[in-house]
Amino acid sequence: MFCRNCDKELIGTPEICPNCGARPLTGTSFCPSCGSSTTPMSEMCVKCGTRLIWRYPITIDVRYSERLSRLTTFFRIFMVIPQWIVLYFLNIAAQVVLFISWWAILILGRYPRWAFDFVSGYFRWYSRVLGYSMLLTDKYPPFSFK
Repeated sequence: MFCRNCDKELIGTPEICPNCGARPLTGTSFCPSCGSSTTPMSEMCVKCGTRLIWRYPITIDVRYSERLSRLTTFFRIFMVIPQWIVLYFLNIAAQVVLFISWWAILILGRYPRWAFDFVSGYFRWYSRVLGYSMLLTDKYPPFSFK
């Protein structure tokens, strides 16, 4: 679903656009190609014919690896310690930001962009470290929100 006012993609079905504060039409979605109004479960845009694929707003892609490095698997518990230390302190900061965001949403009716970027970056980083810790990948997670 896209906002009629700012044309930014809306995550889920919010009553107020977090980017511009406009109220999107309830139960209405928009084609990402032409912007025309569509029904929420439409598979194809009536105006331009674009195939509409509606997905869950959060996806995690994990692929099976035939072989993992024995050396990094052996030392993984030690290699991930610095990541968990940094994430421990970032978790404290994320909890504070979430508390502030909760009040901002109650008062202003929208999620502050800076708070959303921080919390989503923390969540991405945490997910990468967790995947690495659970032996789902050999790729060492970067110290980054991106």
